[in-house]
Amino acid sequence: MRSLLARTLLLAAAIVLAATGTATAQPADLMAKVVVIGVPGLTWSDVQASPELTALVNKSHVGSISVKTAGPHTCPIDGWLTISAGTRAWGNVPDQPCGDLPAVTDGKITGWQTYVDRQAEHHTGAPIGRLGVSRDRVCGFGPGAAIAVAKTDGTVANWSPEFDDSKLASTACGDAIVDAGAMPLREGRDEARKHVADLVAQARAAGGWVLLVGVGQETADAHQQTLVAMQLPPDNGPRWLTSDSTRRPGMIQLTDITATVLRGEAKPVDPAGSEKAGPLDGAEIHFTGDLHTNAAAVIEDRLDANQRFEQPRPVLFAVALTIVGAEVLALVWFLIRRSPTSRRTAVFALLVQGGFFIAVFLAQATVWWRWPSPAFSLYAVTIGISVLSAAVAQVFLKRYAYLGLALAAYLLLLVDGVLGTPMQVGSMFADGPVIGGRFYGFGNSTFATLAVGALVTAGWAAQKLLDKSRVQAALAVLAIGGAAIVVDGKPGWGTDFGGIIALTPAVLLMAWLTWKGTISLRALIGVGVAGVLAVSVVAFLDYLRPPEQRSHFGTFVARLLDGDVSDVLIRKLQMAVQFFSGPAGWLMLVAVVLLMLATVLPNRVPSESYREFYGSLPMVRPTLLALSTCGLVGMLLNDAGVALPAIMAGFAVPLLVAHLMASRQPATVSPESHLVQES
Repeated sequence: MRSLLARTLLLAAAIVLAATGTATAQPADLMAKVVVIGVPGLTWSDVQASPELTALVNKSHVGSISVKTAGPHTCPIDGWLTISAGTRAWGNVPDQPCGDLPAVTDGKITGWQTYVDRQAEHHTGAPIGRLGVSRDRVCGFGPGAAIAVAKTDGTVANWSPEFDDSKLASTACGDAIVDAGAMPLREGRDEARKHVADLVAQARAAGGWVLLVGVGQETADAHQQTLVAMQLPPDNGPRWLTSDSTRRPGMIQLTDITATVLRGEAKPVDPAGSEKAGPLDGAEIHFTGDLHTNAAAVIEDRLDANQRFEQPRPVLFAVALTIVGAEVLALVWFLIRRSPTSRRTAVFALLVQGGFFIAVFLAQATVWWRWPSPAFSLYAVTIGISVLSAAVAQVFLKRYAYLGLALAAYLLLLVDGVLGTPMQVGSMFADGPVIGGRFYGFGNSTFATLAVGALVTAGWAAQKLLDKSRVQAALAVLAIGGAAIVVDGKPGWGTDFGGIIALTPAVLLMAWLTWKGTISLRALIGVGVAGVLAVSVVAFLDYLRPPEQRSHFGTFVARLLDGDVSDVLIRKLQMAVQFFSGPAGWLMLVAVVLLMLATVLPNRVPSESYREFYGSLPMVRPTLLALSTCGLVGMLLNDAGVALPAIMAGFAVPLLVAHLMASRQPATVSPESHLVQES
């Protein structure tokens, strides 16, 4: 529901949660035998309900694992195929139950070619079979493990249908994958938990370095959540699992399992289709953070974390409905009454929507997921901060309240980016671990907020300097916009490749218009080329880093140089066009196009106040054109598609309308004071 995403900002620096602190470390002596015990549907509630599993907590590095794969659901088959490929794979048929795992017949997975074809059909680029051909003497035990260790042609060697501890302890097994079976939905769950604990004990007795992980949900309609991840024995005492692919303490993802078994080194394997296999999506698992010695507290922390990841999306709809509903009522009242009170009420309701773009991020500072009734707590906190932000801006800045909210959003996200984006974890604007989106950095909605805040702030600053020097005004645009580009794009900060592609040309265009006042076709082409070069340099520099340290930028360049970029582009295109499967997407597109046209053809807009505003000051036009440019480029080149400019509009348009309405209120000051002095 990205179309509903639209509201955020304003924080203090104390949100540098202690959760992210402390040094990371790789196990000093990774044992020769890594044993992965996979259990579809193993939740932290299972650990809490099982004395045997609870007893493992203080003996393990612990965390949660995101089991999102390529398809809409992660059935057991999807999880095992993803471990096989080291990248997200697609196993289940959409809109159908998960079904049983395929059997092994005459040393080969039954129907293996079906799964190979499915990767090509959905453009996953997943080279299923990579684990089996890349790791010598890898053993498999159980049906799911057969899928994980199968070779590219579906053949299975060194596999047993049941767990065999004597074989595991022998030299025949280097590493091993064990399928402990999916957790039963109701009856027999207690026995299944004890069985899992027994398998861990047997694997440890066989000399294994054990990874106990959930590998998928039990059924296609199962409650979507992050699952259990434990690593035994712990190095230097029990701490928190993490990886370079998530960069979050206590969080790993399914593809990290393959990278850990392979020690980050995979053989080149031809995936489904004609493309070459891309790099591993995951990274080796290591540990970070402080010691944990209280199993009950650790389990409660993991359950709270699931609330943090699960609640934002459904609560977003309720918050958006509340704010938009209040706006509609306030505007209808104003249109009927046209009184000063109704005007002030409508202006305030519009500012509340702007305040939402602050509240989305500041809500994380309240630790709402630990409160009673987390969903309602998040709803109440978000509405409260939205209203408070609007009230503070209106009381102290009056007609320039819009500027205060935009500036607050800009500064807040700059701070958040530099601190490693702690405010993104569990926010309404983050595609979190359950959805399998970003684990770190800025997502599309956050970028949209930052872009609006940066461009409006840059326009205001340039207007202040314009009479003094056009060069200084243009430099102010470059400085303010450039700071947003750096924070948004820098690996380890915003790490947002698509964002800097959209924001860079917008900032350059705005700076040129500030400097020259107009732009020729040649200059416009030059601005576009400069933007492309700037983004390319950032991506190439990231590519030069070691593979395990690359962000999305460097990984994209690596795929491009390897000729493995077509599937990625096709998947992003599919994501962009998915909004047009219903009328809502087309309505968004029409609205976005009309708003962009309003910035180019202001005299055609049927609003006298807008036409006056457009010509009131020199920086209004460059700012509005920069906003349209950013939205247009983002819509065309970003996987968010039309949702990106729609989110930008959700922040910018209410602020603009609020300002226009406030500027027309009767006042006792000079007539020219109603004109905006910021763009």
